[in-house]
Amino acid sequence: MITAILNVYRRYHQTFEKQVKALSNQTIPPKHIWTWQNKAPEKANIQRPKKTVLVNSSYNFFYHGRFALALLAQPYTEYVAILDDDIIPGKQWFENCLNCMKEKPGLYVAVGRRLSPGTVEDKKTQWVGWRGPNEEITELDYGGHCWFLKTDWLRYFWMEPQISFENAEDIQLSFALQKNAGIPTYAPPHPKDNQELWSNTIGWFYGRQKVASHKSPPTKLTKKDWFKQRRDIEQECINRGWKPLYMREGENQD
Repeated sequence: MITAILNVYRRYHQTFEKQVKALSNQTIPPKHIWTWQNKAPEKANIQRPKKTVLVNSSYNFFYHGRFALALLAQPYTEYVAILDDDIIPGKQWFENCLNCMKEKPGLYVAVGRRLSPGTVEDKKTQWVGWRGPNEEITELDYGGHCWFLKTDWLRYFWMEPQISFENAEDIQLSFALQKNAGIPTYAPPHPKDNQELWSNTIGWFYGRQKVASHKSPPTKLTKKDWFKQRRDIEQECINRGWKPLYMREGENQD
């Protein structure tokens, strides 16, 4: 039912084997595990696990390469799950997503949040998901770290001209799905007393750890400019027809 897609850049030696093991140990394991390897500054020799696919790119396509690879999953599986390189899911993560998909079809993410009223420069609401546990399915404006969706829906992402190929693929995905097909973004339940359902159990350690082999962001932008670019992309998505939750709620009240 599921093709899982991993992304390898510079942290592979810390997380890659752990990710493959976590995916293989799911209560509903993926039918396929594919890995997209972006070119890194240092030479990386990835050992491909048995029964998996490794695509080694001689160019760094940043965040979008894995979403291009995901298009090829359509003949094989109904669903695709795309994971960041610092995500270690609990054993029931895919089961959690599938159960939620039956109740409320949509894009399911590991963590996300809503935009605030006013300008996109305003503060957003708190994170929901593994960084802010939620007890029930929660609708969000966008989310990331892991994306679980129907493979066929990727066409809506790619039919929308990308604002940037070096940033904000998470924002652009939620925008494109909502604008072109009315598909919402959700965080599945992340109950405090059951991390087996979680999208990410120890990834905070890898995401925050300051190691020589990882530089964030992996572009030429400074971290400050990288986040500013994300805010600009949010505004451009709104200009193109994206309606954050606060806009839709305002329309319903009218």
